Parts: sequence; structure tokens; C-alpha cells
Amino acid sequence: MLKRPLPIPLGFYTSQSTPISRQNCINWLPTVMQAVALNNVALIQRSGLTQFADTSNGACRGGMTVNGLAYFVCGTSLFSISSAGVATNRGAISGTNRVSMANNGTSLVIVVPSGNGYVYDVSTSTLTKISDVDYQTSDTVTFYRGYFVFTASDGKQLFVSNLNQPLTFDALDYGSADGDPDRIVTQILDHDELSVIGEHTTEMFKSVGGVDFPLQIIPGAYTEKGAASKYGAIKFDNSYLFIGGGKNEKASVWRQTSSANASKISTDAIDNEIQKFTDDEIAEAFMMNYSKKGQTIALITLNSTRIPSRTFGYNATAAALSQSPVWFEFQSGVDANSWRANTIISAYGKLLVGDATNGKIGYLNDDDYTDYNEPMLRQATTSPFSENSTTIFAGEFEATFQSGVGLTVGQGSTPIVRMRFTDDGGRTFSSSFSRTIGKIGRYGQRSIWRRQGSFPVARSIRLTITDPVLANLIELSATPELGTS
Repeated sequence: MLKRPLPIPLGFYTSQSTPISRQNCINWLPTVMQAVALNNVALIQRSGLTQFADTSNGACRGGMTVNGLAYFVCGTSLFSISSAGVATNRGAISGTNRVSMANNGTSLVIVVPSGNGYVYDVSTSTLTKISDVDYQTSDTVTFYRGYFVFTASDGKQLFVSNLNQPLTFDALDYGSADGDPDRIVTQILDHDELSVIGEHTTEMFKSVGGVDFPLQIIPGAYTEKGAASKYGAIKFDNSYLFIGGGKNEKASVWRQTSSANASKISTDAIDNEIQKFTDDEIAEAFMMNYSKKGQTIALITLNSTRIPSRTFGYNATAAALSQSPVWFEFQSGVDANSWRANTIISAYGKLLVGDATNGKIGYLNDDDYTDYNEPMLRQATTSPFSENSTTIFAGEFEATFQSGVGLTVGQGSTPIVRMRFTDDGGRTFSSSFSRTIGKIGRYGQRSIWRRQGSFPVARSIRLTITDPVLANLIELSATPELGTS
């Protein structure tokens, strides 16, 4: 038979019935071409993590840019990070969990969920704990038209600071979501409307000013979907995303594009993976987003001590071009785990990244093929391919990478791709068969595997690379032989 192209995996789709599909994509961005190209789909490896600064403190808990200057909460301190990568301790922040942050250009407000609130004055470099007797313990904070808006930790109400005075509060300046008595989980500002997201409903508020509570419910702006995590709502691509659902619904990922419309963007495969985590674990899930290499990306990290932690990604650019949801995974190290980045902010022409394990501040670096010099796994598993259930002899399988990119010495001087296959839906995989993807300067290198036995129904291929080199997958093909043993 003639050589025929095979579809490059367009992200993550592992069916609950694995013989149907065990497709996955780790540390590669599924990318859909916007013009005529060799192939419509390619896998472009994600950026590596390169150290930018070191706070010499604990794990990052949140970050924000204020007037162009980067701030991160790491361990139990707030740090400013200069454009030269110098970290300066600006004061103590209590707690160990993630924080919520908002700013008005002069004041940076930091909320420790169920803990203290703080205000950092940018002009005086002073960090002050909020001590006003009318301040309530809160979980999240947003700045909206002169007011810092807080969600009370008991989930019963919103309250606001005085106008542009984040240290001062009035006991009468509070409101609540009235459409449903569910507990308020989080909030997010989108298109000059404040979405107050409960456990299974969302109501939108508009700023109307006034001497007392300045927010007013927008009539009819109501969605019967809510959030499962106070950290799981982010602005994204002229809309916002959140983890949650409606009454009697398990957690999924939703996109809110208008005052009364939320649409599910997670697939059943992603839903199945999310729902392997407990409600308490999902409640601690967090989301991040960034745009790079022409792709608009959202990331969801779920942590657990029972099962491997996971970071799932959604490519909005590829989804729009392919007209279908495009998901993938990021991870650090070569074992199943989440990605160690847990905060991404834009500053100094870079995307700065807070670290989940220590006080490092890194940045996304297209020329770094590691995470802080630790190996970066790139792995893709194809969807099953068959020939009308006819026994096929695997005569030849070929993968084409962006080649000629090996290093001059050491690991990666002869970069290797390892191929394994499964004929039983991923229950078992074959031994590993290695091929080079091309030494430096070998731009015409092809990775070819010949005579890989027969299979009666369907076969999936898994490709794995760990060498610290550029390895973009641009084409797959096979030359099967029917009825041969």
C-alpha cells in the first residue's frame, strides 16, 4: 500500500472506554495552521522555564503587575521584582494558601482567604494590615470603579472599601446576590460588569455610585451556573472561564461570554479527569492564562495527595480554527505530575512565572527546553487507526520533526524520539523503539520505524522525547500492508 498521512493528535481525548481513544498531548501545544501548510495540525512544544529572580522563600502564592512593576507573594512575604531580576522583601503576609490580589495603580490589596487583608502603598513602599473594625474576613478582592470589592469568607455578602481608600470601611457598605440563596464563591470583572459567582448561580452587578453600597444587580443578568473554586475563575480572550456547574452537576469548565450565557468548553474526557478529584481538591484548583506564539492559552491545575496532580490546558486559538475544543497537558519532570508554574504575569517584556515548589521567579523562554534545567517530557499518543478491522502488517511508520536542532555536545547532541505502540486501547504498550530526530544541521532527517508486526483491529502510537532540544512534530505517516503476517 502507499504511504498515507496519519492525524497528528489535536490535544487530549482519553475516552472512558480506552479502546475508543487514548489520545493525549503532554508539553506540546496542538496548533492549527492559519494558512496552507505541509500539515493542517502541528505540535509545538511549550516554552521552558528559566530563572529570572529568586526570593529565597517558599512557594509562590500569587502575583500581580502594578504600574509596570512585578509583585509576588512567596512563602510568607510580599516581594517586588525589578526589571533586573532583583527581589526585595516588602513585608510579611500571613498564611500558606493562595492569595487574591487587586490594585488601583497606587494601592495593591492582598487578601488571604479566611485570613488577613493587606494594603501595599506603591508610592511609599509600605505594607499595612487592614485593621478597620468594619472589615470582614474575605476570600477574594476586585477593584471596580474606585472601590475594592470583597467577598466575605462566610459566602453571604459582598462589601466594599471607601472610595479609593482600601484601609477604610463602612459597616453599611455591603450587598448580596439575591437570585438564589447559594453561597458566594468568587467574583470577576468583565466588560464593566461584576460577576458574583455562587456555588451554582451567577449574578451580575453594575456600579451606580451612591453614598452607601455602590453596586446594583443588573435585571435579567443571571446564569444558572456557579463556581467550584474561589481560585478557578479568570479573564480570558474577551470573556471569562470558571470551574463549576449548576445544581446537581459535576465540575466542568465553562466560558461566560455574555450576561446570561455560559457554555461548556471542557470535553467529556476533561470532565472525567477533573471529576477524579474530590470536591475539596477541586475547591483548591486554580486557573492561569497567557498568550504566546500566537496561541491563547488557559491552564487549570488540580492538586492531590491521593492521585497525581494534573495541569490541563485549553488552546482557544486552535479551538476557534478547528471548531472543536482543544485540550492538552503540561507537566514538570518526566513522571505524571502538574506543571510547577502556579502564577503567570506580564512584566518587562516577559511572562514571569511564580513557582509552586520554591521561591523562584522564572519566565517563559522559547529557547529553553527544560524547566530550570530539569528534563521536559514531550509526549503524544495518537488516536487509534485501523483499516476496516482488517489485519494490518505495520510495514513502516514515519514521524517528521523540526530537525537539525540537536546540541553540539552532551545530552541532545543526538536527540532521540522513542516510539511505543498499543493494540489494546492503552492497557499495555510495546517496548520502546528509538530513532534520532536529527543532529545539529541535519535538516532532512526522518524518523522511520519498519516492520512493527501486525495488529487485527486498531493501533495507537506514542512518541516521547526528553532531550533538551527543540522538537516540534509536523507530520505523521504510515505504510501499512493488508493481510500480511
